[in-house]
Amino acid sequence: MKKLTTWFSVLFSCILMMNIVSAQTPVRRVLLEEFTTASCGNCPMMSAYVTDWHLANAAGTVLLSIHEGSGVDAMSSATTAAIFNAMHPAAGWFAPAMMIDRGVYSSTGGEAYLSCYQSWGSVPSPGVDSIATRLMNEPAKVGVNISGTYNSITRTINATVNAKFVDTVPSGDWRINLFLVEDSVVGWPGLGPFVGWDQHCYDTPWANANYPGMFDGTSIIGYPHRHVMRNSFLGNWGIQGVIPAIPVVGTNYTTTSSLVVDTAYHDNHLSLVAFVSSYGGAVTQKYVLNANDVILAPTFSTGLNEITAQNKSHFSIENIYPNPALEEIIIKYTLEQESKSEILISNVIGQTIGSLHSALSEVGTHEISFTTSKLSKGIYYITLKTSTCIETRKFIVE
Repeated sequence: MKKLTTWFSVLFSCILMMNIVSAQTPVRRVLLEEFTTASCGNCPMMSAYVTDWHLANAAGTVLLSIHEGSGVDAMSSATTAAIFNAMHPAAGWFAPAMMIDRGVYSSTGGEAYLSCYQSWGSVPSPGVDSIATRLMNEPAKVGVNISGTYNSITRTINATVNAKFVDTVPSGDWRINLFLVEDSVVGWPGLGPFVGWDQHCYDTPWANANYPGMFDGTSIIGYPHRHVMRNSFLGNWGIQGVIPAIPVVGTNYTTTSSLVVDTAYHDNHLSLVAFVSSYGGAVTQKYVLNANDVILAPTFSTGLNEITAQNKSHFSIENIYPNPALEEIIIKYTLEQESKSEILISNVIGQTIGSLHSALSEVGTHEISFTTSKLSKGIYYITLKTSTCIETRKFIVE
């Protein structure tokens, strides 16, 4: 009887724990969509601020860049054009611009397409944008999870997105969206001198300080474009019909799709961004409920996403020095949670030329050194990857 009682107690505890886990509220992650192009002279400074703000709030935000708004460039596409044409104000367009969950906010003039200076303030302060912060702190109405596989030989991604509603929402055309995003996109000399990739910049002191040796007085040559939206798995506006007009709370709505990755994209810089949104003819009907992202790997998964935001790995590259480097460079980075981390060195065309570290790292600040004496003079990139995030920084070898 004692053994039976013990077994029953364990079983009951497991069932209770499963119910507790399944009842947890999904993480609320706000979708930030930045409109930027290589020809936008004000964009690199604001992009740096937006990226820093996102990294400081990575547990509650997902960031991608749509290359529209100041003409087009080598990273524009039919999908970026469709989103831009539908969302920018009838009165005109501009860059840098931002959408926050594609919402329309009365405090910013009733538009979804906002000036970055309008949404973050003309003099951004380290702190927080009020709209995005408010949304991050609101309860999620739906959990969004991504899983799948990537075959690096055929370059085929098979991805599944699952949406599980935990609260009621108005009747509407609810859709699952899935984008392919490439980080730190750099042009290459084979296309003229980086045609369509050089980043125009109006702020000479800022460009020289942040990209030493790369600014020619007009453009930053070899500029790494961050979080670039490359392709859509499910059309410009997501797949219709998977989620009913009135979603049932507690029901899983799932879609699976495949995509062959363009050979020009660097698969070690790719991630997937999924979100659930409303779709309709008016701008006010195209808002996002929740988003999630995952780094592309042979097998990838966001997990259940029914965890608190504090449980998501967060890291930052604190410093790279000396930069420019002569014989050695030191990478200093901080982890706020124990996580498997990987540090890669790549050249300007995205080829990985070295792996410094791939292991489980403890919470805290770490330093790793790398000998640069065998590298040719030029621009290189350091990429730090964990199971949930990726960050890339530039260094120069003289």
